[in-house]
Amino acid sequence: MAKRIVFSKKAYADIDRIVEFNNRRNRSDTYSKKFIRNLHSSLKTLSKHPLLGIRTNLPDQLLFVWDTFYIFYTNTETTIEITSIYHQKEDINF
Repeated sequence: MAKRIVFSKKAYADIDRIVEFNNRRNRSDTYSKKFIRNLHSSLKTLSKHPLLGIRTNLPDQLLFVWDTFYIFYTNTETTIEITSIYHQKEDINF
């Protein structure tokens, strides 16, 4: 059974940041719309297979690599909480 996907405030802010960057860079929202559609599709897969992620050095934190993005999440009994999303070229400091 698929788990419910929930987003942290940080993850929502990450999505907004990625969309704004792409809109500014491309002078169009076409890529951003595609990004959102594909993100939704990949998270649907993750909700059905929550152990696809790679363990990280943070407790209970998993990493799902999708396209050119890193999606960090926690897997609970009933939900998958998306904690953050980064482009692979970004400098990630925890």
